[in-house]
Amino acid sequence: MKSVYIILAIICAAKAQIPNLGFCPEYLPMPDFDMDKFLGKWYEAERYFQFSEVATRCVVTDYAKAPSGRIYVSNEVTNRLTGVKRVIDGSLELAGKAGEGKLNVKYTTTPLASDTALTVLDTDYDSYAVIWSCNGFGPLHAQSAWVMTRERLPPGTVLQRAYGVLDKFKISRTFFVKTDQEGCAIAASDINAANGIASTSTVVEASGTEQKNAPSAPKEEKSPEEAKEA
Repeated sequence: MKSVYIILAIICAAKAQIPNLGFCPEYLPMPDFDMDKFLGKWYEAERYFQFSEVATRCVVTDYAKAPSGRIYVSNEVTNRLTGVKRVIDGSLELAGKAGEGKLNVKYTTTPLASDTALTVLDTDYDSYAVIWSCNGFGPLHAQSAWVMTRERLPPGTVLQRAYGVLDKFKISRTFFVKTDQEGCAIAASDINAANGIASTSTVVEASGTEQKNAPSAPKEEKSPEEAKEA
């Protein structure tokens, strides 16, 4: 049993989760969840301790819907040691029953493509969201949790509302760490938003590879008469 737990700890470290004994808690996702209201930019305020994010800061996630209706996810992370910014892209599908806050995210730009099942426990869409995830390994499980906010530096009142959700579900805040959001560079999307320009998905559709690689259509040449008139 001890060796099994050690193996679990190694797996959890790789997946950046907190290991626990027992089965995954049965937390009910938020009912009447509205994905359209949830779209847009969310800043990571706090999260469960994660080995993969020890050197990260300025973490922000953007959910955008393409004209086809498909939802894309873009995670932007800055390395606090090198200052290098990395963007991890993926797509999202709603899971569970209709109206439930259950999301399946598939990341495509990590070294290995990965699938993540997320549960939105609660959100007011305008200021905070509490997201949770759990993977079971027999009688053992590993949890992840995030407090996301619409503002990069949210006021304490917003965080207190998110903490209330964690307390309601009896999710311990012992392993939570604050994400450094101080002095982060302003993204182009933030500048656009300040100027009233709505953000849209710029990710190429998965089925549009041919369209992406296709050469642009040649321009029609004007006749001499048309050129004179122009």
